[in-house]
Amino acid sequence: MEQGTTTQQDREWVRLRNQLRDNERIWSGFRQIEVRMIGSPSLPDLIHIVTAGIPETFPGIDCVTVACVDPEYEMTRLIEDGAEPGSGARRFIALPRETLDGLFTRPWRPRLGPVDERLHSLLFSGHSCASGSVALAPLVRRGELIGSLNQGSRHASHFAHGIATDLLEHLAAVAAMCIDNSINHERLKLDGLTDPLTGISNRRFFGRRLAEEVERWARQSGPLVCMLVDVDFFKQVNDQYGHQVGDRVLRQIASLLGQDLRGSDVLARYGGEEFVLLLPGTTPAQGAAIAERLRSSVEHSAFIIPEGVDLDVTVSVGLACLHPGVDSYGPDPAAWLFEQVDAALYQAKETGRNRVVQAQS
Repeated sequence: MEQGTTTQQDREWVRLRNQLRDNERIWSGFRQIEVRMIGSPSLPDLIHIVTAGIPETFPGIDCVTVACVDPEYEMTRLIEDGAEPGSGARRFIALPRETLDGLFTRPWRPRLGPVDERLHSLLFSGHSCASGSVALAPLVRRGELIGSLNQGSRHASHFAHGIATDLLEHLAAVAAMCIDNSINHERLKLDGLTDPLTGISNRRFFGRRLAEEVERWARQSGPLVCMLVDVDFFKQVNDQYGHQVGDRVLRQIASLLGQDLRGSDVLARYGGEEFVLLLPGTTPAQGAAIAERLRSSVEHSAFIIPEGVDLDVTVSVGLACLHPGVDSYGPDPAAWLFEQVDAALYQAKETGRNRVVQAQS
């Protein structure tokens, strides 16, 4: 009896150990795909990573496609221009809005199960390997359904109802973010709205986005935070070490300010040593915390010039907010907001620099 019990326990231990190894392999695969997606330089490259990388990484997944709403065929053109003839179109499908909405119901969750003729024709045309079962994961960005990440298998049991979808949902969320960022980056290049020194948006792009976000604020009544960031004593850096060092400082600060921003946030070089941030859906308290974190990040970062000298660089930050439901900002809320944030920045500089000042409104 004891011998049988021991054998059973050994088998259970082997099973658990194998399961842990499988889980570790799956997690490692997901991490690798995620890192590659985040680092992809273009939309065609991103689509290739998703559609080719997933089948290469995970046994049992035989084909992957991406479907998105693309009314102006903007994504389609970008993918076809950047891919080998015929390779991108087969992996990317432009769907009408009503067709995409028909694939999912709220709350948007993945669909797993056997493939039918309609789904195969719609999402896997030309992929005979998607013959057993499929998993469709909604791509959601800023609360809007923008597309679907579609995985197909030859095996009917690979994607079955009841299988956990946490990792699939996470991968779809990262894919949606990367798609959105890639499109925005391509638009910046096409429209000439990028600052050539820092690689972030320029003043012209900020002005356009400010008008759009104020219009959205007026419709949806969510808070809208704006920050103006000024590099303290930047003229002294240029005068003492030269403009090349000053340029390096500006590029590093742009990188620090851009960390952890959401896809809906805006970071732009406003001019000279000034940067501006726009944070939709952010309360004044949240904005103040973000501003303080950014100020501290710059203060505690190393700015090393070629001679090995570690510069002490700080920034001053002015912050203002449009509150939901308030109608006392006059006929031009955008102008009111920027006047407030500019005054707050002036106060931060006049009261000692290296600090955050929030406009009282």
